[in-house]
Amino acid sequence: MDRRTTKLLRGTAAALVFATAAFHLWWGLPRSIIYAQAMEGLLGRGLPPDPRPFLFVAFAAVLLAGPYLVTRGLVSLRTAYLAGTVLMVASIAAWVFWHATGHGAFLVDGFSAPSAGGSGHHHGGSTALLILDHFDTEPTESAVKTLEALAAAIFVTLLWRDPALIPAERRESVDSTVPNES
Repeated sequence: MDRRTTKLLRGTAAALVFATAAFHLWWGLPRSIIYAQAMEGLLGRGLPPDPRPFLFVAFAAVLLAGPYLVTRGLVSLRTAYLAGTVLMVASIAAWVFWHATGHGAFLVDGFSAPSAGGSGHHHGGSTALLILDHFDTEPTESAVKTLEALAAAIFVTLLWRDPALIPAERRESVDSTVPNES
């Protein structure tokens, strides 16, 4: 992969990470402030607060720290690409888990998510259909999950093709197999 393409992919991955972090902060920060203020009352009634706002803010902080740490030389590119891939895939997996388990129903004893009929998203059936339904009916979530999937794909591509990560002897053999464009 040439330097220009590598630079373009790195910039695109950074933009996707920033967009993902911005969404998670936009959604999580106001809710985490409200929940933090109401925590004593919720716990006093035996109600656990929705953990997502706190997790969203922490996730956004980790995402925003990544590019900073890379540009300061504190984290290697290989580690950043691996971490970026894991974080993006983990975010998608957590989203699937949250929806597949009834939006936190597992957090409250004796509560279960609606499973058939009713006015919610849940109409029984498979987890795949449930997630496709959410993907179809929640455009913001769909956009963010698409950005995360694209970022994960770019990180994997960079892991395999970034010239900065390919050892010199392998880079020479890769360069000799690429047709000359002169």
